[in-house]
Amino acid sequence: MKKNSLLYYLSIGMRTFTLLILMIFLLSPINAQTKSTKKGIAYGHHSIEDISVESASLSWWYNWSNAPESEVANVFQNYNMEFVPMAWNSTFDETAIRNYYASHTNCKYLLGFNEPNFTTQANLTPKQVAALWPKLEKIASDYGLKLVSPAVNYCDKCVSDGGVTYSDPVAYLDAFFASCPTCKVDYIAVHNYMCYSGALSSYIDLFKKYNKPIWLTEFACWDQQNITLDMQKSYIMGALDYLENEPSIFRYSWFNGDRSGKYPYLDLFKQQSGELTELGTIYVNYNATHDPNNYVNIPSRIEAESYNSMYGISLEKCQDVDGMADVGWIDAGDWLEYNVNASEAGSYVVEFRIASNAQSSIQITENGVSLGNLNVAQSGGYQSWTTISTKITLSSKQHKLRINTTIGQFNLNWLKFYKSTGIENNINGNLNVIYPNPVSDNLHITNNESTRPSIVKVIDQIGKTRISKSFEGGSKILDIDVSSLESGPFIVQLKNDNNITSYVVIKQ
Repeated sequence: MKKNSLLYYLSIGMRTFTLLILMIFLLSPINAQTKSTKKGIAYGHHSIEDISVESASLSWWYNWSNAPESEVANVFQNYNMEFVPMAWNSTFDETAIRNYYASHTNCKYLLGFNEPNFTTQANLTPKQVAALWPKLEKIASDYGLKLVSPAVNYCDKCVSDGGVTYSDPVAYLDAFFASCPTCKVDYIAVHNYMCYSGALSSYIDLFKKYNKPIWLTEFACWDQQNITLDMQKSYIMGALDYLENEPSIFRYSWFNGDRSGKYPYLDLFKQQSGELTELGTIYVNYNATHDPNNYVNIPSRIEAESYNSMYGISLEKCQDVDGMADVGWIDAGDWLEYNVNASEAGSYVVEFRIASNAQSSIQITENGVSLGNLNVAQSGGYQSWTTISTKITLSSKQHKLRINTTIGQFNLNWLKFYKSTGIENNINGNLNVIYPNPVSDNLHITNNESTRPSIVKVIDQIGKTRISKSFEGGSKILDIDVSSLESGPFIVQLKNDNNITSYVVIKQ
């Protein structure tokens, strides 16, 4: 069959379509939820339905008490969930705690006092905690447990001792360790209610001085006015991305699951037992792990948050037409690295889904060598999205591609890699690229550096114009939705002034 015949292109399209369907069928199980060894919840009103839903990714919880809620006390282990008891204040029930560990010999941890530097919580000075700590040590010794320090945070109504008011959580822990230098403490517990993942990261850094793993036993965005659900969604994505990948964090737990509806920007559960709120769905289902050894086969689309390594960025809720999260807070000197496997050597088109607040730039490098540069125009704001593209050349092997910027001030939703089809032509010095080919839904036409408008037509086999669009001068990329067209070959015609160029594109 001749390559320039319509039957040839049609046969290519049908084979590609069949292969695509087979790949979707075979690959669909990879979306299964991953259970996190770190992720938990601070909540005391669980039902069996709640445990069933959250156990898809959560592995533990506590309820500020010495035993789990009665409704789930006999079943929670069936869901591979762990309950961790707490000695809440100076009047903790030692007998009840001992009874729990005696009947649950697989339990490994005991949480110390809850916010003792708050007069409205455990209300204990560092010296008082130091005096009580040997009781916890004896319980830990008798049952082979690890001890988690008193959980501290910045307080408003704070304990004082010897003329010192302990509003600073680090100062409180310092005084505790000074009063009890030989105390057994295996983990540091902290709370945090700041509203930005960067602030959370800086806060956690304060406690690394103790050289012990950290339990973040309460966290949420809750320390400022006018908190919205969208604001909390953005925070929770950035926080999960940080916490799952920060080596110093041993465990963390969201505050809280309350189903009253009083705090829609905090609650993980609806009033109906076992039903998650929008926020709960994100907390349970969002998978924020990054494997530095994983490689993505290209051509493909890669979500920006699925980076392999990074410096200086955070995540937030994305308001684009698709994509759950985007990479934000990209400043000068920040970078993202993506591992790709190019099975075929040659030229690749790389699309970037960008929302920019300023004129910026992107450089793609590998091992410090530049593969391509791309100017980023201001799009109108950090959630005003546009698509730009460039071309790079890759050999047939695995690559670690680094996305660098000297300016920043843009967000990134996703990247797409397309193998160049060779459908490229210079029209009055302006490069036109049409991709992907074959195409199933959106056809992209790049008209780099053009200053004059073009007319783009999609023409079927009998010569009928099915789609016609104006390609404005200066536009970087034109998207044409061809999803409604039938499968088969079409002619894409570009007219610029008196120049007409035609390409054959296969609709799958």
